[in-house]
Amino acid sequence: MKTLCSVPAKLILSGEHAVLYQCSALSMAIDLPTHCECEYTPNTLSSVTIKLVNFQQKHSFPYEIWQKMCIEMEYRYRLFQHQSGAIQSVLTKPVDLILNTLFHFEELCPLKPGDWQFKIHSDAYIGRGLGSSAAVILSLLTSLIKHHNFNLSDENLLALAQRIECRQHGKSSGIDPATLIHGGLLQYQSNLPIQRVNSQNLNAWLMDTGKPLSTTGQCVEHVRKEWADSKSCWKAFKKVTLKLVEAWAEEDSLKFKKGIRENQQLLFKLGVVPTKVQGFIDDLESQYHAAAKICGAGSVSGDNAGIVLCISENPPYALCATYGYECLPLHLQTKGIECDVIESEKKT
Repeated sequence: MKTLCSVPAKLILSGEHAVLYQCSALSMAIDLPTHCECEYTPNTLSSVTIKLVNFQQKHSFPYEIWQKMCIEMEYRYRLFQHQSGAIQSVLTKPVDLILNTLFHFEELCPLKPGDWQFKIHSDAYIGRGLGSSAAVILSLLTSLIKHHNFNLSDENLLALAQRIECRQHGKSSGIDPATLIHGGLLQYQSNLPIQRVNSQNLNAWLMDTGKPLSTTGQCVEHVRKEWADSKSCWKAFKKVTLKLVEAWAEEDSLKFKKGIRENQQLLFKLGVVPTKVQGFIDDLESQYHAAAKICGAGSVSGDNAGIVLCISENPPYALCATYGYECLPLHLQTKGIECDVIESEKKT
């Protein structure tokens, strides 16, 4: 049996970092999907083969080997939890996230014995704040659920994905997997019901400033150490998100752009926006009358900050070319996870 699963990317309009401190956030699914092709063949000996197209890697592991690797990952995660290790030491290779996902799924439902083959590729920029980790996790989990006829509610799927995502980022608010499961535009806050927001056209562009030198986990740790106890900081983020939600509902583009700019200034204050990227955003505002902001964790080192969102009447292709950044139009994805089952052809 074979499954083909597709999961969109995500973009946070407001609330990155702040969502970890009981603030609401505004997030949308976008049409830059991650695809997982999964094929299972029954066998007395169990193995896993993983092809990571974006990384040009292929790995094969007997069952006992990848299980041992995951037990070691869990040990390193416990060290991180007790502040005896860094988050980037937990999952050290791209394939580790796939193996760790299999490991956590098997805690709920034992894998069928046999040969498992996974082929994963993404149309999204990886490591740029578009939720690529959550997309990989969910594409794998949905594939496994289909193959095992296993029932798992959206709420429990979110909790499982969030637990796995913690191994990658240190702390997960759940906003990435929630956005990818439901699709469209969401107002999200931990431990509160997810609120759908009416979809509208947004004249916006995505610009890739390059993969940050620091990981999401490192940025999250930096903000936690410097700002976790700052009530005024998180109050300001809450106020901006509320302003954006109101502006969206009122279809007030000027108010919405003002909120985007205010959000960006707060992120700059957190210390997660490199000087070069902030200069680029300033140029977007002055040359295109745009509102722009980073849309992921940002970076605490180097010149790159992942994806920048730009809301403007005209595409900023010329300025992007000056900075050497790629630019794409933004397309909202109203659907969440999609998964098709393809039965293997019977041999004659």
